[in-house]
Amino acid sequence: MHIFLTNRQFRALATSSFLSRIGSVLFNFVFLIYAQGLPYATQALSLVAIANMVPNFFMIANGYLADRTRATKRMPALLGLRAVQGLLYVALAIIIGHSATRIVFWGLLLINIASDLIADYTGGLVLHYEQHFLHDRDEYQTAMGFTTGVGSIISIVFQALGASLIVLLNHNYALFGLINAASFVLAAGVLMRDRRQFVAADEAEVAAQVSEIAAEPQTPQKKSAVSGILASLKLVAADHVIFTMMLLALGVNTLGTAIDGLTNVLLASQRVFWFGNFGTTVAVISIASSVAMITGALFMHDGLQHFSLATLTVMTMVGLTLFACNMFWWRNRYLMIIFMFLATYPIGKINPRLSSEIMIRVSPAHLAATASVLQTCIMLGAPIGTAIFLGIANAVSPTIAWAAYAGTAAILSVFALIVALREHKANARAAELKPTD
Repeated sequence: MHIFLTNRQFRALATSSFLSRIGSVLFNFVFLIYAQGLPYATQALSLVAIANMVPNFFMIANGYLADRTRATKRMPALLGLRAVQGLLYVALAIIIGHSATRIVFWGLLLINIASDLIADYTGGLVLHYEQHFLHDRDEYQTAMGFTTGVGSIISIVFQALGASLIVLLNHNYALFGLINAASFVLAAGVLMRDRRQFVAADEAEVAAQVSEIAAEPQTPQKKSAVSGILASLKLVAADHVIFTMMLLALGVNTLGTAIDGLTNVLLASQRVFWFGNFGTTVAVISIASSVAMITGALFMHDGLQHFSLATLTVMTMVGLTLFACNMFWWRNRYLMIIFMFLATYPIGKINPRLSSEIMIRVSPAHLAATASVLQTCIMLGAPIGTAIFLGIANAVSPTIAWAAYAGTAAILSVFALIVALREHKANARAAELKPTD
């Protein structure tokens, strides 16, 4: 919160992000209700799920384009595209009131996909401003944790609000489209107020680039998009710290994503875990997980800021191991909630920690593309973990699946512990070699 209150430029970037997120969360939830009410509901809901995945395939390309955008064009692009997103949802509000034909539905899906693609690109542009206006590792971690935590709160609150408003507004889907459009316009307005500071930052970056070229004259080489993306991939692979952090985050995402489906499968047949009924139990677990991650992200200065990402991963994996053991061995519903909280609290710190390292270690020329490469690689764990453990649960039994899950989490705990010990030894050796005054 302190960085939000004291750093005006970060406050503008964060507020703009929160405003656009509010509109998107509201509309995306309501759009699911719209799809569910169509005559071809099953197909419509499936297409919505697929449409939400489409932008992931273009994430790295969007990051590359954000890095290649000239600094002098960055703010005009950011403001202009926010306006374009607003216009897209005005068009959606007009279209959605017509007959619910498949052509109309496809048009709505395309508008959603286009807006999400624009959001990924503008997110890459924002990274450059965050790198400029935040100054050290602590500021990066605090700022990323704040935006992550508040973003999660917005998702929870406005999904619940959307469920109530859609009934109160008599399923007026067009109005929600206009609300989303207004959120993008307001997001642009917030940035417009501090436009001079952002333009000054862009001019400073251009001046620095000119100085570098003057100091080391070289023949400019125009790189293709493919070579630029490959350069970002090589950068991630060559940087030992970033590559190791990516592997740890991949492990966390693989197991962390699989736990939802696996838990639901077991709860459906094991009443011993229930708090009243199945639905209430799922809600309690979800709330415990969300509260833990949000708290972990918002409270960066809780003592754990001194722990490495590898150590945080050890804490998460130990928590997941205990959670899994409880699901097939102890079978205590209260331990289930406690272990879920213990496992997910450090997760709230892992993504901000990884983002801060990228800000510090990666140059502006590869910033957004490198962040996109990492995010894409980490996301690959989600379908893999879900397929493996749910596959075991369906082919053999949920109990065996949980035993396999506990074993995998324990192995990853050992791997993360080895990494943490090596980092500690390397840091201690560096401290010994550091000259003293």
